[in-house]
Amino acid sequence: MYINLVPRTRQAWTLAEMMVVAGLFTLIGMALMGAYIYGVKSMASMYSYALLDQKNRQAMDQLTREIRQSKNVLSHTTNSITILTANEDGSSGPIATYIFSPSAKKMLRNCSDGTSKVLLENCSLLQFDLYTRCPSNLFGVFPVAVNNWSNTVKVLQLTWKTSITQPSGIASSENVQTARIVIRKQQNG
Repeated sequence: MYINLVPRTRQAWTLAEMMVVAGLFTLIGMALMGAYIYGVKSMASMYSYALLDQKNRQAMDQLTREIRQSKNVLSHTTNSITILTANEDGSSGPIATYIFSPSAKKMLRNCSDGTSKVLLENCSLLQFDLYTRCPSNLFGVFPVAVNNWSNTVKVLQLTWKTSITQPSGIASSENVQTARIVIRKQQNG
């Protein structure tokens, strides 16, 4: 003889209980999926920002070093500048032109010695502004170099904007760089 010690008050789940449990699992699953997607997008954005920052820093270092040591600014437009570089011994070096190609979205460095280098890719803006030697007030505001600018230019301000969109379209990152560079070895004035 078999004695069942467990009371038989409940043997199965009701439809209402199953629907509540399924709804809770669905909500928890959607929350976990949302957190996962957010994490993937955040990681892609951080990677893009780090990559942009590295490339922008390398370009800024080269530009700053060469412009600071330049002998003279030979020509200037809004998105290009030509400078007479200086060699390590102080003698005049090759002529370097930094130019923005909007169609290719690149900042290029072309040199009179025949070398050419892409400094930045995915560049959507490049702007050069020239300022005179002496600040106009105590706050360090330099006046814009307009008349006879090649003899009075001492400060060069540059601004550029780069951006990256991930191939999957998950994240898009943008970086704007701006710097004011004082020309130290300029011969004029």
